Amino acid sequence: MKRILALGISAVLMMPVFSMATVLAEDASTNVTTTPTTTTAKTETETSADDTASIQARVEKRKAELKVKLAAAEKLKIQTKCKAAQGLVSSVKGRVQGIETSRTEVYTNIVNRLTDLSEKLKNKGADTTALDSDITALQAKITTFNTDLATYKQSVSDLAAMDCKTDPDGFKASLLAARTSLDAVNKDSQAVKAYVNDTIKPLLKTIRAALETPKTGGSQ
Repeated sequence: MKRILALGISAVLMMPVFSMATVLAEDASTNVTTTPTTTTAKTETETSADDTASIQARVEKRKAELKVKLAAAEKLKIQTKCKAAQGLVSSVKGRVQGIETSRTEVYTNIVNRLTDLSEKLKNKGADTTALDSDITALQAKITTFNTDLATYKQSVSDLAAMDCKTDPDGFKASLLAARTSLDAVNKDSQAVKAYVNDTIKPLLKTIRAALETPKTGGSQ
């Protein structure tokens, strides 16, 4: 049984923890040169009255928080190019959804494997206090990641759906908010990866070594 548990620990140790891919729309005021197709623009911008009101409320909040008030020249520049930018943002939305799906699967798998391993160790009489504490801390970091990713997704969605020509200040504020949220998501992802690699994996190696060390008179 000790050998089986040691092999189970080894399997967890080999599980990969991926880095967050950096995904961000191009800045409407500087880099957009392409124009989205009519079909894509229509699909992404068709919203209900309630949706529009919700988007506007979030945009107004971002403008107030970031104190965005553009000069006339920059407003005109954004109004000229923001529709093309929204085409790029629409493609980002799909990529973010894909990252969310794959990351949720990876993180869920890691936590489930660790939880299952802890239960098996506990049933064999092992002290899993440190491991259980680490699992709880890891779950908290994953929750932070999920929260910040949801904020980023909302910012990107609002960028794609808002009336950017009417409200260039709001478009700029939402773009800045998306960048800030993306930075947070990347930091969260690295924090999860570092915690697994630097805290949990060393602990599992110690537990595995103890399981593999024969004890005089003990069962194998």
